Amino acid sequence: MLAVLLMSCSQLVSQVYMPVLPDIADSLMLSNGQSQAMIISYFITLGAAQLVVGPLRDKYGDRPLFIAGQIILLIGTLLCAVAPDSGTFLIGRILQGAGSASPVLISRTLLAQRLSGAKLKSAMATVAISASVTAIIAPLLGGMLSSWFGWQGLSLVLITYYLFITLFGLSLLKTRAPQPIAINPMSLIRHYQNMARCQVFLSLASFKWVPTFLYLTLQLHLPFLLQERFGFTTSQTGQAMMLPMVGLLLGAVFAKVLQRHVSYMKIVLWLWPVLLVSALTFLLASDHALAVLLAYAAIMLVFGGYFPSYMHLIGLLHPTQAGTANALVGAIELLIFSVIAWLVNLWLPDNTQTLSLLIAVCAALLLLSWRTIRIQRPHFEHT
Repeated sequence: MLAVLLMSCSQLVSQVYMPVLPDIADSLMLSNGQSQAMIISYFITLGAAQLVVGPLRDKYGDRPLFIAGQIILLIGTLLCAVAPDSGTFLIGRILQGAGSASPVLISRTLLAQRLSGAKLKSAMATVAISASVTAIIAPLLGGMLSSWFGWQGLSLVLITYYLFITLFGLSLLKTRAPQPIAINPMSLIRHYQNMARCQVFLSLASFKWVPTFLYLTLQLHLPFLLQERFGFTTSQTGQAMMLPMVGLLLGAVFAKVLQRHVSYMKIVLWLWPVLLVSALTFLLASDHALAVLLAYAAIMLVFGGYFPSYMHLIGLLHPTQAGTANALVGAIELLIFSVIAWLVNLWLPDNTQTLSLLIAVCAALLLLSWRTIRIQRPHFEHT
């Protein structure tokens, strides 16, 4: 349960503002690109913070990093709640990103400390399902609460929720003796370099990077598309964005059921054609709001199935330094791919043919990564 709650910390703070992006832009007098930058600032800070939090977690354990992260997260959320201008809101988003690094990494590594084998695979899939449910609820919650209290009122709800998680985590996480792991800057840089030079590591990481890139690109683009092309209100946008998140849940459930019978490598391959279906839908049926939402849901279906696959396989590749490995993947994912997603949205035309091409290219990259892992680590076929 704690792993589920910790995973939801970053999910809520990253997604609950998505349906109200146009409202934030109007209130703070920002352009579409500037309001999207406010959202991306969170992901950039989260990525950078993971590079530090991951090794510190491997050395000192979960409890001290959890406490520090929750305090920073609460302060950042409070600033967003009282923000009178764009500068204060930006500082709050940056602090939210820095604070979220701890719960993100702890949620991904906590289960591996206590479980193994089939139980670990099942638990990872359960966490992915719960993350999908949170993703479904967050846009609806954002749109609904914004219509009641305004977009700043969303943060007050988050503060109450984070206080509960803080108390719950303090009751469960225990202090442990520091491990003999060097965490000086030069040794960390060398260690990260060694990981990044591993072709299998990069291929495994792409199972997280590529779906996240597509998810961020569409999350930033979709609210404006729904409101400007199809005339959706803020509340309707929040409700409509629940549909793609159902795809995330279905993908996680798909992985949960199949992991009992087949390897995660096969699950990755079986889900891959769904990306091609999404690309064709964006290409051929983009004049219909429902078709656009279903195409996005198809991408989220892949995202939901790939997430537990990545978590399990990266743990097999780096069993003793899961925190550091996940930190590097998360940092590159958020520092590079979130920025690329934002830049893509700056020049992305209103026609969805470009989105179709982008999805097809990403599908090709994922297939290449799967083939690389299969050749270099054939035993992963049976895990």
